[in-house]
Amino acid sequence: GRSGRRESLERHWNFYARQLEQWRRRLQLETGQYTEDAAELARRRAAWEATRVAAESLSIAPALDKRVESALAQISLAEQAVSGPMERQSRLTRRANAVEDGIRAGQKAVSAAIDYNDRRLAQIDSPPLWELWQEPAAGVDSLRSITTGLQVEQRFLDDYNAANAGFQQKFNVATLLLLPLLLWLSWRSRKTAADDAEIEASRRVLRRPFSSWFVLVLGAVLLFEPDAPVLRHQVVLLLALIPVLRLLPPVVYQALGPWPYIATGLYLLQHAGLLLVANPLLYRGYLLGLTLLAAVLLAWVMWRRRKRAAVEPAKLSHRLVRLAGWAAIAALLVAAAANLLGNVTLAEMLVSGILESGYVGLVLYALVTVFASVLRLLLARRVLSRFSVVTQHAGPLLQSFTRLLRFAATVAWVTVVLREFRIFRPIRDALVTVLTHELKFGQISLTLGAVLLFFFSVWLAFWVARTVRLILHDEVLPKMSLPRGVGNSISSLTYYALLMAGLFVALVAAGFELSQLTLVVGALGLGIGLGLQNIVNNFVSGLILMF
Repeated sequence: GRSGRRESLERHWNFYARQLEQWRRRLQLETGQYTEDAAELARRRAAWEATRVAAESLSIAPALDKRVESALAQISLAEQAVSGPMERQSRLTRRANAVEDGIRAGQKAVSAAIDYNDRRLAQIDSPPLWELWQEPAAGVDSLRSITTGLQVEQRFLDDYNAANAGFQQKFNVATLLLLPLLLWLSWRSRKTAADDAEIEASRRVLRRPFSSWFVLVLGAVLLFEPDAPVLRHQVVLLLALIPVLRLLPPVVYQALGPWPYIATGLYLLQHAGLLLVANPLLYRGYLLGLTLLAAVLLAWVMWRRRKRAAVEPAKLSHRLVRLAGWAAIAALLVAAAANLLGNVTLAEMLVSGILESGYVGLVLYALVTVFASVLRLLLARRVLSRFSVVTQHAGPLLQSFTRLLRFAATVAWVTVVLREFRIFRPIRDALVTVLTHELKFGQISLTLGAVLLFFFSVWLAFWVARTVRLILHDEVLPKMSLPRGVGNSISSLTYYALLMAGLFVALVAAGFELSQLTLVVGALGLGIGLGLQNIVNNFVSGLILMF
C-alpha cells in the first residue's frame, strides 16, 4: 500500500546514508596518510625556512646554504606529489557533501510525507464510495505510479544486494548447511522413542524438516536484514504461508480455532488487492468487501470460542485473546465506515494493521516453536551427555532460552503492531526524548538511557561470570591434574575478575568519563573506609587464602 511505499522509501534513503558514511570512513582511512604527510611537510618547511632566515643574518658556509636550498626544493617536490591526492580528496569530499545534502533532503521529504499521511487519518481524503461511480477512472496515472514505484523498489533491491554481496554469500552458505542438520535431526528423532511430552512435540515439528528450514530462513532474513527492502520482506512472508500453517502446534488451534487459516487467507487477499489500486472504485470496493469478510469471520470464530469457553476453565490468555478479537471486530467496522465516507487512509491503516499483525504473530510463534524444538533435540542427544553442564542444567537453560525467545518475539510483534497502527514513530520519539534527557549532579551528568544501559550491562556481566564459573568448575578444571582446592580458587577468582571487568565496562557504556569514574571510585573508597572495613578485610583475606 501507500504506507508501505513510504516505509520503503525511508529505508531507501537510510540505506544510502549508511553507504555514504561507510564510504567516508574508507576515504578517510585511505587518504588520512596524505593529510599526515602534508602536515609533516609543512612542519619541516617551517623548520628549514627558519634555518634559512637565521642563515641570512649570519655568515655561513656556502655548502650549508646549498643544503638548505636542496632540502627546500625536495620538500616542494614532495608537496607537489601530495597535492594531487589531496586535491582529489577535496573534490570527493565536496561531492560527498553534495550527496549528503541530497540524502538529507530525501529523508526530510519522506518524513514529511509520513507525518502528512498520519495527519490524514482524521480527515476525509477521498469522495464517498457511492460518488465514485461519477468520477472518471484514473487508471492510467495510477498504473504508471505503481509501475514507477516497482521500478524504484527493484533498483533499491539491486543496490542493496550489490552492497551486501559478501554477506549474502555467507548467509546462503549458512542456510544451505542448516538444511542437512534439520534432515539429520528429523531422521534421528524418528528412530528413537521418548516419554517426554516436550521431546515428542519437538519431534512432531521436525517431521516437516523443509517447512522448518524455510521458517528458520525467514526468521534469519527478518533478524539479520531488518533494513532490507520491504519488497524482500513481503515476498518472504508470502512464501511462508503454508510452512507456518504446517508448523503451528496443536495448542494454537485449540486456543484460536480456525483463525490461523482465516488470518493467512485474509493476509493473502489483502496483498492481492494491490493489483486493483489503479482503479479507485474497484480497489475501495474490494477493500470494503475484505473488511466486512474479516469482521464476519472473526465474529464467527469468537462465537465458536464463546461456546467452548462456557465448558472450559477461563484462563488469562484466553480472556486476552477474546478481548483482542472483539477490539479487532470494532476496528474493522470503523474501517468499513471510514471507507464508505471517504477516509481511505484510516480504512487502509486499520485493515492492514489487523491483518498484518495477525499473520506476523503466527509467523513469530512458528519461528519460536521451530527454534526451541531444534535446540531441545540437540540438547537431548546422547553425544552431549558427556558434558555434565548439559546433563545437569539442560532443563533450566532451555527454559530460560525459550523464555528469552518468546520475549524477543513479543517485542518484535509489538513493534510490528505499533508500526502498522502508525504510533511507533511518536512513541519512539517520546522515548528518545525521555531516555536522552540529561540530569546533572555537580560534575556528573546522567541520562535515563545511560542508567538503564548500566543496569543491563551489570546483569549481563553477572550472567557471563556465572556461566564461565560454572563451565570452569564443572567441565574444564576437573579434567586437569590440579592440587585440591586450586580449581575452586581459579573459578572463583575468574568470577570476581569478570565481575570487576563487567562493572567497568558497564560504567563506560553508560557514558561515564574517566574523571567521573575517579569521583565515583573516590566516593566508594571513602564509604568502604568508613563503614565496610570488616567486610573488605574478610573479602581480601579470602582472596589471599585462595592464592
